[in-house]
Amino acid sequence: MNTENNIAIVCITDNGKNLAVKIQKKLKEGKIYFVKKKNNEESQEVCNIGNDTYTMKNDKLELTQQNSKNIIRIEQKLKDFIPTIFNKYRYIVFIMATGIVVRTIAPLIQSKFQDPAVIVTDEKGKNVISLLSGHMGGANEMALYISHLIESNPVITTATDVNNKSSLDMIAKRFDGYIENFRDNVLKVNSMIVNNKPVGLFIDGDYDIDTRGFTILKYEDMLNLDKKNNEEINDLETVVVISNKQKLDFESKKIIKLVPKDIVLGVGCKKNIDNKHMKDSLREFLYINNIDKNAIKAIGSIEIKKDEQAIIDLANYLGVPFKIFTVEEIAQVDYLYSKSEWVKKNVGVYSVAEPCAHLLSEGNMIIEKQKFKGITFSAGRVNK
Repeated sequence: MNTENNIAIVCITDNGKNLAVKIQKKLKEGKIYFVKKKNNEESQEVCNIGNDTYTMKNDKLELTQQNSKNIIRIEQKLKDFIPTIFNKYRYIVFIMATGIVVRTIAPLIQSKFQDPAVIVTDEKGKNVISLLSGHMGGANEMALYISHLIESNPVITTATDVNNKSSLDMIAKRFDGYIENFRDNVLKVNSMIVNNKPVGLFIDGDYDIDTRGFTILKYEDMLNLDKKNNEEINDLETVVVISNKQKLDFESKKIIKLVPKDIVLGVGCKKNIDNKHMKDSLREFLYINNIDKNAIKAIGSIEIKKDEQAIIDLANYLGVPFKIFTVEEIAQVDYLYSKSEWVKKNVGVYSVAEPCAHLLSEGNMIIEKQKFKGITFSAGRVNK
């Protein structure tokens, strides 16, 4: 989502409008919607909204001087206007009574995994409330940030936060992580945490994780997870494992696996390579190197391959971005890797897969180039 459509600030009174301008200036982004209430007695003959001047003519507020594209006067009822922007913004900040907001957005709410973050503050800016999508949408973080900017009181009501504990959905969000049966497993783990039931956590790799509320397990603990020789471990009904590996060294029905998206792939191939061969080669590459498919964050190749259908289809299959690098970008790092005069003659650089993985991972390479009949893969890891 682009910056322009990142934050909407909605107000209905002049005091609210003044606070909206203050928040917009502090955030350095956001579009203000000043919604005119029917028979709004607070409307004046001349109204300044930020740097813009409006004049009341025939009961309509007309723009007489405009200096900002980010402030818009709305001549609709709130309940009619909000549905038109509800799913267009990542964050919506309402400056009005919470009850008004609840009644307005109630018909629009779908799920915590789809709805925008909704934040509410009173027109004096005394309290900033995280109302909807506190975790997945980021309303908690935004409410805390705005309250800091305008020196007000943040109101956070999510159970894990008020109990000073971590949550599975926030860990997953941090790493853009994949969890099978995401909704059910998140609800299960978070409920156990807030109800003080033990939940194990094994971190397979170098990940900076908020572990509050979890029981941290070691590798040896995981090997003995289902053995009746450790009362503390045996009492665990659920264990969250954070790993980008395809196959773990241990198995248990207690395990919920969270796969961080932190692997980036450099891809090189001959022209018009077969789509099926490309996917089969990737599966083999992932199997050989024990990488979970869901850990792939992006793939990259050289600009001459921007229309290579097999790579485009591979990115679509994985649901990840396909990053194109220029010859000049690759030439900055290709000297670090094995050289091919044939590749140099045909595409202008000595190699493709390894330099692209290098650029995607900012030099944090984990797997050297591997060949699969006209295809090369290399991998790097994005630090989190």
